[in-house]
Amino acid sequence: MTNRKIEALQEAAAQKAKESAERVDKALEKMIKQGQIITFKSVAQSANVSTAYLYKQQDLRSRIETLRDQQKQQSKPKKIPPASENSKATIIYNLREENKKLRTANDGLRRANEGITGRLHQLLGIEELAERLKSENEQLKQQLEECRSRYNSPKHEGTVNIFQKQNEKLSLEIERLTQENVELKNKLARNTLKSTTKVTQVKRPTIPVPDSVKAELKELKIKINSTLRRLIRENPEEVILESIDALKYAILKNEVKNPSGFLVKAIKYRWKAPEDTPKHMGINKQAKGEHQFPEGFEEWFLEAIDNGFIINESPFTLPRNTKGDLLVKVNHPTSSGIPYTQMSWIEARKIMDSDS
Repeated sequence: MTNRKIEALQEAAAQKAKESAERVDKALEKMIKQGQIITFKSVAQSANVSTAYLYKQQDLRSRIETLRDQQKQQSKPKKIPPASENSKATIIYNLREENKKLRTANDGLRRANEGITGRLHQLLGIEELAERLKSENEQLKQQLEECRSRYNSPKHEGTVNIFQKQNEKLSLEIERLTQENVELKNKLARNTLKSTTKVTQVKRPTIPVPDSVKAELKELKIKINSTLRRLIRENPEEVILESIDALKYAILKNEVKNPSGFLVKAIKYRWKAPEDTPKHMGINKQAKGEHQFPEGFEEWFLEAIDNGFIINESPFTLPRNTKGDLLVKVNHPTSSGIPYTQMSWIEARKIMDSDS
């Protein structure tokens, strides 16, 4: 055999030994990560080598033996010393005392829960009564309006007065029940807090002003005062933006002396700009004409809405008659079944003044 062949065989043997050693290293790393039991047989199977090979390689043999011994030491359970009779008796006593405390606390919570349940039923009964009285009140209001429209004469004045008195009594009763309901709810809340052993005070979350609303108000140069901030928090963002559009429309079509005060009214009464108004309106132009309100109209319009005399609608969407007078919807049903009567605001003001 020539020297060249011998060198080739030696190189092949060295390469094979290197590959076998690498397979063993990878197999050991994998078995350690997966928590497998390390023995010569398991390593040989995982690395696809013979156990004789592992025993012959001194470095691999030492490593496998070390890992195997470490696993055996870790797997040995620690012996827990047996508890003494005194310690057992102490543990049992403490557990019984803790059990007594838990039972006492549980009984207290059960009694508190029964009291809360009783008050809750009482509250539900009052709320049902209030709703029923409200419904009766609305019916009496409707009957009163019908009597006013049918018997608007001194002859039937006594009948109208009877309905008015009944309506006033029901209104007072509703106010009384509402106040009683609020007091009971407050009392229920206080008792609920007292029934817990630990009270955690929760701060009311601060609702931020939406960024879209901030941007619109900044453009209009309106500062957010306490009234405006409360209305923004109490109403949906869509309602606020619609009210801002109504303000822009008012600025465009009419002179607004107090934009902040106007916006408060627009949010309160849910005013909107006309549907055909462009959404992105300029606010720099001032044009009088189509929606120039007559003298005294705005004050009467808001008062009529608050008194429930007319239907709440945006003043900018009100139509006009042939004379140019603004038309409002008075809460007087017609004979044809329409729930309101449309008339000029001047005529409606006269009727409202005569009724008061």
